[in-house]
Amino acid sequence: MKGFFAAAAVLAVTVCASATQAATTYADRVSFEAALGTQVTDDYDSAYPAGFGVYDSAAMSAFLGETDYESTGFQDNNIIQSTRTYCAGCNGSFRLSFTTTSVGTTLGVFGVGLDIDANSPFLPYDAFVTFGDGSTTTFDLNDGPRFFGLTSPLLVSEIHFTQASGDTTRSGGFVIDDLTIGAQADPPVIPVPASLPLMVTALAGAVALARRRRDGSV
Repeated sequence: MKGFFAAAAVLAVTVCASATQAATTYADRVSFEAALGTQVTDDYDSAYPAGFGVYDSAAMSAFLGETDYESTGFQDNNIIQSTRTYCAGCNGSFRLSFTTTSVGTTLGVFGVGLDIDANSPFLPYDAFVTFGDGSTTTFDLNDGPRFFGLTSPLLVSEIHFTQASGDTTRSGGFVIDDLTIGAQADPPVIPVPASLPLMVTALAGAVALARRRRDGSV
């Protein structure tokens, strides 16, 4: 019996550890921002000159000073549109880096979220994420305009927005707005995996069955 409960405890700890280490994605801004503490939003408006503008990567990165921009398809072609949104050549890939921000560390930030205003249905872009430990993950963004948010205790070092091949591109089209980055909330908001309630229920049933067998009732 002691061995059973010890195994159950190990299972519970393993589930919790997996939940805290995995990257969590968000489909709405409210839930995403609730997981953050100190945060900064670049609305591509207040920190920029009025109207349409095309900037090299150094100038683009310096406006708000919280994110490093790199246009990887069309070199040094970062566009602030008249609608106050951002694109790189408006049909080119780009990389956002988060290692020099005031709300993170040299390894990155806890959370990154943004509004996707346009994503070409014919040549859709994905998010190629590099974490603070050097590991990488690809997130499918092929759902058209929507919110995309990501948090991870590993920290997010950079995101390369490009097509599914991972190569740089001058095709398709990808436009973002309201880029939010931030630190973890204190105390942290820990997401509950969808499978956790089922695992807890199964574990409770196993414990009850073991007790009945011990008491001779089955």
